[in-house]
Order: sequence, then structure tokens, then C-alpha cells
Amino acid sequence: MLDVRRLRLLRELSYRGTIAAVAEALAYTPSAVSQQLSALERDAGVPLLERSGRRVRLTAAAERLVEHTEKILEILREADADLASAATTLRGTLRIGVFPTAVPTLLTPAVVRLSSDHPGLRLLVSELDPATVPAALRGDAVDVALVQEYDHVPLAVGPGVETEPLLEET
Repeated sequence: MLDVRRLRLLRELSYRGTIAAVAEALAYTPSAVSQQLSALERDAGVPLLERSGRRVRLTAAAERLVEHTEKILEILREADADLASAATTLRGTLRIGVFPTAVPTLLTPAVVRLSSDHPGLRLLVSELDPATVPAALRGDAVDVALVQEYDHVPLAVGPGVETEPLLEET
């Protein structure tokens, strides 16, 4: 398989015209560039450069390879961008359990923002009675739940369920 770094050197040679210019632009020695291009020729199995003294010219095969290199490098840039996006973008399905009166006031604005910020995230909302929330979380029926806890009826979450207070009525 052809080495992408060597393909980049060939592409640079097609743009800059001389091995010395490629070496200077990429902070290599001319000897290193020449050696890498020779290795690329060996890997390709066809002549890529026509040498005439200290000058080199790309062969027709090299010109075609440069065209392929442009496509390869574009695909690699897209892959890099996709991976960078994946690192900051949520994807998949989030199952949310919520008490009915929270939907219009608390959940709807959050769903709108999540959908806008993370278009790859699929949100499934189901209304739950607060008493059924711990079992729904432990049983993987929902991934997260928004519940209301009353002072006179505290939520009995038990092991395996974490709570995070979001709002407190005063």
C-alpha cells in the first residue's frame, strides 16, 4: 500500500516543481525528500519521476497519482473533521422519562436546544409516574428521568441510581 506521507511529497513536488522547494516548504532535507520519493516509486512499481541531472519531472503515471492523492487527502480531511465532530457531538438515542407537568415548562426548551446542538441525537420522551422512575432507570427503560420530589414524599431511588437536583422551589 502506498504511504500517504510520500504521496503528499509527490503532490508538493507537482506544485512546487523542485525537490529543494519541497524540502524547504516542509522542513526536510532535499536528500530526505529524494529518498522518500524513490521509496514511493518502488512501492508504486512504475517510474514516477524523470531525472535529468539535478532536475526531475513527473511522469504521466505520477500526474495521475497526484490526482488520486488529492482525492485521498480530501477524504482524510473529511475523516478528521468527522472525528473532531464526533468528539463534541452527541449521537444515538436518549430515552427520557418525565413527569407530565414538566413537559411544557422544563423539557420542551431542553429538547429544542439538544436537537439543535446535536442533530444526531434521537430523543424519546415518555411520561412516568415518579414512583416508577427508579425501576425504569434500573431496568433500562429510560436513560435519564426528570422527576419532582416532594418533601412529604421523598423519592426512593435506591442503589444503582444517581440523583442530581436541578431546581429547588422556595
